[in-house]
Amino acid sequence: MTLRPLTTRRVRRIAVALTATVGVLAASACSSDDDSDSNDTHTVASAYGDVEVPENPERVVAVSYDTPWQLKSLGVTPVAAQDYSDYSDGISAEQKEFLEPVETVGKFFELDIEAVAKADPDVIVGDVLEIDQELFDKLSEIAPTVIVEGETRGDWKPIVGMLADAVGAEDKLEDSKAAYEDRLATLQEDYRDVLADNTFADIGPMEDAANFYIAYPSSIVGAIYQEVGMKLAPSLPTGAFPKGWEEYSTEKIGELLGGADVVTVTAKPDGTVAPVMQSVLDNTLFKNLPATKNDQVFPVFGEVTDYGSATVYLDTIEEKILRPLQK
Repeated sequence: MTLRPLTTRRVRRIAVALTATVGVLAASACSSDDDSDSNDTHTVASAYGDVEVPENPERVVAVSYDTPWQLKSLGVTPVAAQDYSDYSDGISAEQKEFLEPVETVGKFFELDIEAVAKADPDVIVGDVLEIDQELFDKLSEIAPTVIVEGETRGDWKPIVGMLADAVGAEDKLEDSKAAYEDRLATLQEDYRDVLADNTFADIGPMEDAANFYIAYPSSIVGAIYQEVGMKLAPSLPTGAFPKGWEEYSTEKIGELLGGADVVTVTAKPDGTVAPVMQSVLDNTLFKNLPATKNDQVFPVFGEVTDYGSATVYLDTIEEKILRPLQK
């Protein structure tokens, strides 16, 4: 546990108190202003109701998988987050570097409440997918806790908006949102013909090569594809798909993917696919797809949690998918 930030806050309170004792009106006014600033709060909507949070929290603890990356996009480095060592293959070198100075508060779904308390947070932030009501109640005894949620897996925009409100980063949010929207508009204009002439399907691996999943617009990647204007293949099932994806047998590869001009495949950060995914790609049914025969199967890595990473993903979509299709 680092004591420096805690000591800083204590010094601030002492300074305010000492100033208040000075019998000079100007000094008293400054004291009153400082005290008001240090105690200002506002109300944030969260998955478990409204929460009062400090206006400018200095110490933020992240307790869900995507939350540190979302904070990073808002210019905030958490003082503590969960342990990513079991997931190091799924995060980038930049993300690993970002986490280096950050203390850990247990593994995913094994949150260490005592470690959270020792981190001395001004505010705790996380996602409803990992923090239930019982855990929220425990965390709220430590510090104001804002647990965010969206209607689907692809709802990162409202989630990041709630986090920005919780940590006082609304200006940074607006800047990153504007950059994303500008990049999106450029892609839509530059690849208008490609988008009009092709249909797409995005797939990924399950635990064994007998099955695979298809991502839909309710997923994170699918939501981006939809915004870009990448039309779903007509052979894909339609529906709400609240999980964002559905699992299918490889026996249905031809039936489900046969109408796709382009198939994108979930890749690792280095651009390769997992062995179980490669087994699906080596399946005879997959090799006989029109997309495969036309060399329009593209492995793509994407980790979208916020406007910053979404903008990077737009760059990836252009490099790995749209530009190769622009013949």
